[in-house]
Amino acid sequence: MIAPQVIAPSAQNVARRLVLAGAAGIVLTVALFAWAALTPDLIPSLGARYCGEYTGCIGYLFLTWEYGRWVALVAAWPLLHLLRVRPAWQVTLMAALYLVAIWQVALLLMPADFVIGFYLILLSGVIAFPAAAWTTMPHLPRAVRFVTAGIALAVCVVTWPLVQ
Repeated sequence: MIAPQVIAPSAQNVARRLVLAGAAGIVLTVALFAWAALTPDLIPSLGARYCGEYTGCIGYLFLTWEYGRWVALVAAWPLLHLLRVRPAWQVTLMAALYLVAIWQVALLLMPADFVIGFYLILLSGVIAFPAAAWTTMPHLPRAVRFVTAGIALAVCVVTWPLVQ
């Protein structure tokens, strides 16, 4: 019986995969903030509840964050598939784990330093999607996949009670 060969991708293919996954993270982040910016115009009845005299309509940003981040994760699979980052569903699942870990750390940092937590949230897609695309490459040993997923899961478990 002949054993199947796993052909390692070229450096150009790996770079292309990582750049396209990062582009997906950027697109999803921009879409999330665009939705937050357009919400006051699209749903004016929410204005009294989420707009303040001194803060403007920053409440829409928090409203969008609460639900929009999960919508962005659902939208990630077709976007990655469209960008030809395959297998898109594996990248999306791994990116979801990384994103939740990054978001938990960012929410934990926000009371101490709001700017660092906000930037971490802003850059989370650019960090998580290329990391997930790299971790789900076929030639990567399973041990590396399990270790990285385990670290992200451990971060989620440790930070979850601290954020709540």
